[in-house]
Amino acid sequence: MGALFVYILKSSCCLALFYLFYRLLLGKETFFRFNRFALLGILCISAILPFLEFGTSEQVEGLSQSVVVPNELSLDAEHVVESASSSFTWVQVLLLIYIICVLFFTLRYIYIITRLALLLKKGRDVPIENYLPNSLGIKLVVLEKDTIPFSWMNYIVISEKDLQDNSRAILLHESTHIRLHHSYDLLLAEVCIILQWFNPAAWLLKQELQAIHEYEADNHVLESGIDAKNYQLLLIKKAVGKRLYSIANNLNHSNLKKRITMMMRKKSNPWARLKYLFVLPIAAIAVAAFARPEVQETSRGISTVKVKDLVGNMLTNADENQFSSASIESLPEFPGGKAALMKFMAQSMRYPVEAIEQNIQGSVWLSITIDEDGNVTYPTIINSNANALMGKEAIRVARSMPKWQPAMKDGKTIKYSCVFPITFRLVDAKGEEITGVSDNNQSKALTLPANAIQMDELWVVGYGSK
Repeated sequence: MGALFVYILKSSCCLALFYLFYRLLLGKETFFRFNRFALLGILCISAILPFLEFGTSEQVEGLSQSVVVPNELSLDAEHVVESASSSFTWVQVLLLIYIICVLFFTLRYIYIITRLALLLKKGRDVPIENYLPNSLGIKLVVLEKDTIPFSWMNYIVISEKDLQDNSRAILLHESTHIRLHHSYDLLLAEVCIILQWFNPAAWLLKQELQAIHEYEADNHVLESGIDAKNYQLLLIKKAVGKRLYSIANNLNHSNLKKRITMMMRKKSNPWARLKYLFVLPIAAIAVAAFARPEVQETSRGISTVKVKDLVGNMLTNADENQFSSASIESLPEFPGGKAALMKFMAQSMRYPVEAIEQNIQGSVWLSITIDEDGNVTYPTIINSNANALMGKEAIRVARSMPKWQPAMKDGKTIKYSCVFPITFRLVDAKGEEITGVSDNNQSKALTLPANAIQMDELWVVGYGSK
């Protein structure tokens, strides 16, 4: 479920960016068919773009360096706590809120569809060919009570009064919606709103799409020979009515002044369509943003959240002591054990070149979480008095770790966090420590959080100059 949430967040960012681009460059143009497909294209691109990931390498090669491990790897039993019980609960809360709202908007849509279906059953079926020839496949439903004309899928709903007084203009308008399959556009937009209920761009895009549907239908009515002034008076008359269903195309939908203005506006220059090419650099910007290491790492962390974690947290109210070391059957273990972990760190860790050149040394504390499947997640620098490049190097190494053997409790795998204190020190060619370099160890003490396993300190040695 966490992976879906990450996808939705990325897709919503793309949708907001592309919709803003549309409003600024294409919103006032009169080629309605093109604008309609432009909006549908925005929905499709926003759905596809999050799948395109291009990683960026943060690795910085250093000079000759090595990792020195003073003591054997050990686990501090006093600080053993399951990280799932306290860490990243904000992600779980947000995900729970998101799921509840998705269910709400889904039920809301089902309720509207049900009401619409019941309304269609109340009306009487009338052959539309009696009023509008060449309209095969369109079903005309007439209601006795006064109602605003609307269309949905292949149905046109109209009142008895409108059928007698304004049948041709109204039926031409609504049949255009059906012939151009506008209901399918609204269905796609509604799905987008259900999944991105928190995104204002999703709601605005649907409104824009509905407005374009009306522009297309209005244009077809005028091209069919209906007098423009009489048609506009009809729209004004119907504008005082109440819209029944947001999922249907209503005759009085959208801003009336804007619709009349569009009828009178001079056709846009066809070359204006080239503005849509700006979508290419915008898409490139979005892909580049998703490829940022910090974005990718946050995404990986959220992706590990599962529905069963949410359910488990809701159904259990365990006390803090249940995660003490006494209740744990086995702690997380790197494949091959302690020696293999130390070898991996020694071969992978590099002293950043820039830090060597600037004679910088210091310490960072790298925190990782081993999930139930043994994946290394949430690599984070929880404390540091060192150069930022050192923290990035530690995170890079954590990302490259293979799967661990997860911790076990009551016969089940559980999440666990581990903290690696890592010290970067510079020595000269003789192996003697270089003095007089930047070192903030004395000014900022590093303390271990209470919810993690502490590993023995790792030393990363870089060869610099005095």
